[in-house]
Amino acid sequence: MAGLYEIWQRAEVSRRLDVLSGFIAMCVAGDEDARRRLAQLVAGADAALSASPPDLMVASDHLDELVWWADTEWADHPYRPVEAQPDEADRQTRDYAKDLRHVALPVRVRDEMGRIELSLEVRFLALCRQPGLDCRTRQDIFYVAGRAAMALDLGHLEAAEREIRRMEQAGSVEPRQSRCG
Repeated sequence: MAGLYEIWQRAEVSRRLDVLSGFIAMCVAGDEDARRRLAQLVAGADAALSASPPDLMVASDHLDELVWWADTEWADHPYRPVEAQPDEADRQTRDYAKDLRHVALPVRVRDEMGRIELSLEVRFLALCRQPGLDCRTRQDIFYVAGRAAMALDLGHLEAAEREIRRMEQAGSVEPRQSRCG
């Protein structure tokens, strides 16, 4: 199974490839030669990303050619996608990586992850609906729920279940007299 770093790299190239190829496809809609060129670049990048092991250098080369093409032909186009800020790019890449990681896992592990994810959601919502929770406890619940979700994203089922137990413990504490501010 692919390592997390490799999955992240594949996800990053895939994300950028999808955004840029979609933009270029819109721009070359009536030009058959340009559409063919785009299809070849995207197919080459997809084949490199799908290879075992993935050839990130080849995929990145195809992506670089798309970037160069967009920069030279449509630099001033009002809908030309700009590279996202690092935090937004990471959020988008994380979504791609979750999908890649999910596909790489055996079915029984995916089923178990689904069960844990459902448990996390149900318990989280139940805790959030408790009357009288103070601000600090609510923040603790959100924080630990986020840690459980990250553990699931990484495929660490035991860590996710451990964080769910921590979340429940945080929600069972007597309310403190504090205010959110």
